[in-house]
Amino acid sequence: MKKTFTVNISGIVFNIDEDAYSVLNDYLQSIKKHFANTEGRDEIISDIESRIAEILTESITDTKEVISIEDIEKVIKAIGLPDEFEIDEEEPTAKQRSAGRSGKDTKRLYRDPDNTMISGVCGGLGAYFHTDPVWFRLAFVILALAGVGTGIVIYIVLWVVIPLASTTAEKLEMRGERVDLSNIEKSIRQEIDNLKDKFNDFTKEAKNTYKKKSKEHRNEVNNIGTVLLRILEVFGKIVLIFFGIVLLLIGVSLVAAFAVAIFGIGDFFIFPGPKDFHIIPYNEIALLLFGNSDRGAFLLTGIMLFLGIPMLMMIYGGSRLVFRFPKIRYIGVVSLALWIAGLIITAFYGTYLVREFQFDSKIKKTVALNVPEGKPLYLKLVEDEESKRIYRYAKYISIDNESIYLMNDKKGGFYGEPGLTIKKSKDSTMKMKFSYYALGRNDFIAKERAENIVYNYNINDTLILFNRFFEIKNEKLWRGQYVWITLEIPEGRQVDIGEDMSEILRNSWYHSRYTLSGNTYEMNDIGKLERVEESIDRVEAFSD
Repeated sequence: MKKTFTVNISGIVFNIDEDAYSVLNDYLQSIKKHFANTEGRDEIISDIESRIAEILTESITDTKEVISIEDIEKVIKAIGLPDEFEIDEEEPTAKQRSAGRSGKDTKRLYRDPDNTMISGVCGGLGAYFHTDPVWFRLAFVILALAGVGTGIVIYIVLWVVIPLASTTAEKLEMRGERVDLSNIEKSIRQEIDNLKDKFNDFTKEAKNTYKKKSKEHRNEVNNIGTVLLRILEVFGKIVLIFFGIVLLLIGVSLVAAFAVAIFGIGDFFIFPGPKDFHIIPYNEIALLLFGNSDRGAFLLTGIMLFLGIPMLMMIYGGSRLVFRFPKIRYIGVVSLALWIAGLIITAFYGTYLVREFQFDSKIKKTVALNVPEGKPLYLKLVEDEESKRIYRYAKYISIDNESIYLMNDKKGGFYGEPGLTIKKSKDSTMKMKFSYYALGRNDFIAKERAENIVYNYNINDTLILFNRFFEIKNEKLWRGQYVWITLEIPEGRQVDIGEDMSEILRNSWYHSRYTLSGNTYEMNDIGKLERVEESIDRVEAFSD
């Protein structure tokens, strides 16, 4: 049985046994002693402790909660001993290289805070690929101009998902260098030298500008400058918190709207039609577009990843700016991978759907009507058992004024409502023209789908019995199938329209579908139907 201690290393609490604590304490003391007279020693020791905490965190598992002496030896092996490095040497010795071989030699993508114009994305990409960041900046500008904002969207996504290299260890990982004592010390000394150079340049510039002013006045200016810097620092923090709140609110709002659009009441889905957007249950639109295949589920998964990941990362980024909690390890890489997967899936199935609606076909048919002079043409809608079955079991969907009925019974399939318009005939004949429409990935398939549309009607002397629905035969996918009927009436001839004909009648320039139903009309010289007195023949015709 061993004693255990609770220690705090770089803000992370660990449980460590007595032997490991003794070795770790000696190791840290030797590091502090080694860098006691080194400029920037606090930053060096802080980064070394962060690296130690990172390695120890990897040793903690569900079955192992106490740090052992083997874990400390792993830390020492990875980072190295202080006496293995010489401060004043510019190039590492063979002993240093040997000690450094056990250090962490991985490359990770970060945003570079030392080479930034906006957020450091291009600087980080340049460091990762060992390329001048100017080329990445130029690529984003070209994408933004040529791709109608595509470059801006990609840049914002990368800004959200790629973490900032805030520590020396992360900057070393960004450049693909080993994270050990030698490189940590070298990196911090370089930063200190850069700061010295910048400070010296600033001092020289200040002396040249204000060399004629008195010492007291210079001190006063320096004091004012210090106060202004503090004010700017506080203001910058306030701006960051405000930006984080805005980002958080936008992200939460977008996620809520997205969830309602995908998983709202009844699984409603916002479907973009040719003319407008439609709110349709997703399972139904998936059946219409993909049938009973799994493509609908794959497309939904792709949409959720492609649109959902950036929204969640906005919430994550905003929360970090507001609440200042540590970054979640690997969240940027994982999120980027999931987003790319969603983009590929959405693009794949989106391209598939676009191809399915690429070509259109129209089959026309004309039927002559032999109605004797002086007699009106009677129009009536049939309500048979098939129509009643569709009313009873079908789910109604409307896309751009096209009515679709999706069947839920064992027979399945789907139906549509035809559209009927009445216009003036160009000659003295009375006739009906039928147009059957369908779409497909090529002309042959589109034509085949149009031919599979079945619409039943019956002509009995002067009476036409219209069916309420047309059926899609041998086809389980909706590809814009539609039936359009044009009834041409010569000038001076009469047509009697049943009351239920408003279900398939469509509005025209002169007529409303609801006002036409239930009355007798005569076609005038400008193509408008004028109402006439109701006759006994009409009553007899519709009573049969």
